[in-house]
Amino acid sequence: MGRINKDASERHFQDEFVKELTKYRWQAPDKLNGNLHKVTVQDLIDNWRSELNRINADVLEGVALTDSEFEQVLSKVNQISNSYEAAKILSIEGSTGKIDGIYRDAHPEVTRKQITLTILKKAQVSGGDSSYQIAREVSTSNGNRFDLVLLINGLPLINIEQKRSDKSLDEAFGQFKRYYADGEYTNNFMAFSQMMVVTTDIETRYFATPKSINDFNPAFVFHWSVTQKGQENGKHLGQRVLTDYREVIEHFLMVPMAHQMVGDYLIIDEDPDNEENRRHMLMRPYQVYALQAVEKAAFGWDNPDKIPHGGFVWHTTGSGKTITSFKTAQFLATRTEFDKVVFLLDRRDLDEQTSKAFKAYSVYESVDVDGTKSTYQLRKQLTSPKSGIVVTTTFKLNILVNELLEAQDHQLSDKKIVFIIDEAHRTTMGDMMGTIKDYFFKNSLFFGFTGTPLFDENKVKGKINECSEVINTTEKLFGPLLHQYTIDEAIADGNVLGFHVDYINTGEFRSYEDLREQLIEILVARYTNKGQRDIERQVQQWTELEVEKNAAKEGLLFYQDKYHIPKVVEEILAGWESQSQQGEFNAILTVAYKERVINYYREFKKQIAERFQEGDAKPNVVMTFSFGNENDPENVANEVVEEMFEDYAGITGIKFLVGDKVRGENAYFEDITSRAKRGGSGRNPKNIDILIVADQLLTGYDAKRLNTLYVDRALELQGLIQAYSRTNRVFGSAKEFGTIINFQFPRITESLVNNALRLYGSGGKNSRVLVKKYSDAVIELADKFAYLKAELKDPTNWASIKDDEEKKVLFKKAFIDAATQLGKVKQYYEFSWDDEAFGMTEHTWLQYVGAYKNLFPKEPKPPGIIIDNIVGKTKIQGTQVIDAQSIFTLIDKQTSSKDGVLVINDNNLILILEQIQELSNLGENELAESLKTFINEELVPGHLSADTDFDTAFNAWQENRQKNLVEEFASEWGLDSQLLTKSLKAYDLKKPDEIPFREDLVKTLDASKATNQFAGNKLKLNMELNKVLPSWMQEVKMKYK
Repeated sequence: MGRINKDASERHFQDEFVKELTKYRWQAPDKLNGNLHKVTVQDLIDNWRSELNRINADVLEGVALTDSEFEQVLSKVNQISNSYEAAKILSIEGSTGKIDGIYRDAHPEVTRKQITLTILKKAQVSGGDSSYQIAREVSTSNGNRFDLVLLINGLPLINIEQKRSDKSLDEAFGQFKRYYADGEYTNNFMAFSQMMVVTTDIETRYFATPKSINDFNPAFVFHWSVTQKGQENGKHLGQRVLTDYREVIEHFLMVPMAHQMVGDYLIIDEDPDNEENRRHMLMRPYQVYALQAVEKAAFGWDNPDKIPHGGFVWHTTGSGKTITSFKTAQFLATRTEFDKVVFLLDRRDLDEQTSKAFKAYSVYESVDVDGTKSTYQLRKQLTSPKSGIVVTTTFKLNILVNELLEAQDHQLSDKKIVFIIDEAHRTTMGDMMGTIKDYFFKNSLFFGFTGTPLFDENKVKGKINECSEVINTTEKLFGPLLHQYTIDEAIADGNVLGFHVDYINTGEFRSYEDLREQLIEILVARYTNKGQRDIERQVQQWTELEVEKNAAKEGLLFYQDKYHIPKVVEEILAGWESQSQQGEFNAILTVAYKERVINYYREFKKQIAERFQEGDAKPNVVMTFSFGNENDPENVANEVVEEMFEDYAGITGIKFLVGDKVRGENAYFEDITSRAKRGGSGRNPKNIDILIVADQLLTGYDAKRLNTLYVDRALELQGLIQAYSRTNRVFGSAKEFGTIINFQFPRITESLVNNALRLYGSGGKNSRVLVKKYSDAVIELADKFAYLKAELKDPTNWASIKDDEEKKVLFKKAFIDAATQLGKVKQYYEFSWDDEAFGMTEHTWLQYVGAYKNLFPKEPKPPGIIIDNIVGKTKIQGTQVIDAQSIFTLIDKQTSSKDGVLVINDNNLILILEQIQELSNLGENELAESLKTFINEELVPGHLSADTDFDTAFNAWQENRQKNLVEEFASEWGLDSQLLTKSLKAYDLKKPDEIPFREDLVKTLDASKATNQFAGNKLKLNMELNKVLPSWMQEVKMKYK
């Protein structure tokens, strides 16, 4: 996979790029310039050795590392399996990267027998021992070549892949992925890479170096941007994506910013529960700017009088506030100017969740995270001289402050404490934050983080302070807005999803025209002095919203739970399977009041029992609410809680006990909040499909597999945006948007949605928050299908373009566009296949899927296709299934025995071959061709005995053909055929670049037994085998799957 020399335009772009970097403290030494002479990874290692000697001069006692000592260093480096492990080494001790356990050779001036070498100090940004170098065109032992490598202290922390402006950044991304597949970033010096950058002269993106080939995800590749503000009024104008490479370097790749990106702005997630989540992440531009804005406010750098002050950060829900607030807290906790950083949560229910997240982020940081359990422990931690982040709740801190005030104890009030408040919009509404602020006002600073700040429009009651001011907005409580990132901006950047909002009339009124007629009748009877025509004209001019409001006012439109709840439950259950994508995703139903939660729960139980048969896939429905205390007027009877616990045990196998301190209500709630994040019962029969709540989990709850919110209540402004945002987490092509289904007052609810969007997004027709209407999405799908037909009129005739690369490229693009749009349309609540509206039958579409699979058998399924057919089995019209087994059954019926062998007449043979052709049309051409060959070579000539089981005979025939291919390949490359067979059997088509038992297989490589052109040269044989083995495995596995 070698790279040819760059053409003149690419070389010119690289020259200009490097020249720009050197304006910002990067050095470009000739010795590391591969355009002047060959530069290899070994040259980078030699350069790093010099840097190690320089920054460790004291530890080395003036005696440079010897060859054997440096070999020890490299031995440890070669054990670094990936970038994530490297990130931990770079942060291992107080944000200082170190390699320990190096034994020194005997030398008269050396007194230390064993030493620890410093390799990076994150804090020494643009100063201290830090050095910044550019390496160009770096060749690897696998024949690859890195365009640019940015070295900090000699470490290859940033890799840049450049392309001409007429090339796609996807190509550069794919280049990095191919390098990774070749082993360039694992168990070697390049594993230190922490950030990858793909760039042309008109576009640049970056991403954290993945920890494995399977972690390359285009959804986590980001642009850099800058925050825009009006020159005259300072008004927030959104984020401007930087496209020109010169601006990218000025704001992003310059020193010290580049150093901070792989230092201060890098997060290591050491999730103790989920190995998949363990990785290192890089902050996004808006997160960095928010942190910097808080830092400036905390030190008074943002005002001429240099007065420190608080403020708030408005980052829309789902955009990563936890990471932003953590890095802000972590950054301020390491500054000696402050005694302590306190992270305040509003709710007890998420205390443990956030504390756990902070601990996962803090394992390799120079701070301690303490989750407090009592006011005594909280006071002890706040008075401790040890720096750290204290995670607690507003409720607990308020109790402590009241205890201190009662005891007239002002010891804590003298301390310099920074308070970072999560979900700050909630704290504006109560007295507790006012009490806390009053106590700590002397030396402390308060910073609020919220996705929905409170403005005057929210009309919150608030609290009157000692200056007789009403504190009823986020700004009045915390101070000025420091940084803003709205839901519109986040959707535009792809950091959160938009919403598809639907409004369901469950039969409380027939139509708006019917309501108009009833209203006219009432008004004519009431206003006898007005003419009927005038009243009719006035009512006919009303919008549907005005009709609805007046109908509600006159008592014509109202909701009776006795009739309404069964209709809502019926509607939800009717669409559950498709809406959840067969239980892959789950939903929340929010209703007003605990009593209605219970009524809904019991109606679900009743209808599920009536609707579903034994053995059917049915939804697991669970409820939860705040349990309160015995004096709570809305408290729920123990019998209800016992019923709920008993049902939950039937789903999960976990039994909770009413009133038990360990296994009671709190433990139940914690289990629900954890379990609901795992998706629906299609993933695990113990998962939750539909969770019924009143107010809980509608703010601050992060669940990527939650794709639907059902609403049977009134939500407004911040409450509406917070609740809807439970569904907006980015997941993948199977979740293009969050779905919101409203069951009350369609037009009134729509008006409330629009009001909320005007306040928290851009609002209006240009808002990105609401996705296209279903009808518009269908029109777009019909257009995509029409383009697809234009590229290949008959999908069963796919073989006609098999050898025409240009036509294949055009077909592929048209197919992926159509498949992606279909994937979006299928996620709408209204979806059902419509031959006329779509311009294509479902069977024809399946044939187009088959054409794609046959033309591009090695490529993964394109994004957006939600047809998950079982390999070798394809549904067609109705319930008919075409697969190998159905064809075997057909052969059994259509064959007879004669003279001890199986025979078939011509008509039956034609029937069987037609079915095999249909299997081919639906994407299983390899299997179909094998079946045809077997029939023509074994069945037709009469080679199969009368008692033959056709299925068994075909499989044995396939295995024998595969065995021949394995032995042929093993002989060609000098490999052990039995181990190759074992590897092939374990090979997974979903992980095409992972070869099972690769190391063991390579050990059997015998150059003297190989028969190809590389025989006799083990090094060359090994290198070439690494290139061809994955594709051979894939071909053979697909042919004989």
